[in-house]
Amino acid sequence: MGKLSDFAESLSEVLWIAKNTITTFWFWVPIIYMGYVLLQLWAMFYIHPLTLAILPAVLIVYGVRLENKRFKLRFGLGKSKRMTANRGLGGELEPVKEFEWKVEQAVEQYEQLLKEEEANHKE
Repeated sequence: MGKLSDFAESLSEVLWIAKNTITTFWFWVPIIYMGYVLLQLWAMFYIHPLTLAILPAVLIVYGVRLENKRFKLRFGLGKSKRMTANRGLGGELEPVKEFEWKVEQAVEQYEQLLKEEEANHKE
């Protein structure tokens, strides 16, 4: 029984050392650094340099546009407002109602107007 208990004790010590080694920060530093070096080498040969220059610019432009949208939504700058004559001093501005232009109706009215003008010129 002595050899078996010595083996179990030495195995538990080895596992304890392995656990303590793997869970330390300094064990992973060289591994992470080597991964970083390999990633840089891979990027050097397989990614075009212009991609590395253009992609951050695209992300910056996208971020600025999102920030502008958030700013306009936060302060209500996207809505058009007008000042009316009956507004009290320091009163709120009224939002402008949406104007919807019906193109077909406007074209029909314009054609009618042209026909009327043509009829007036003939008389």
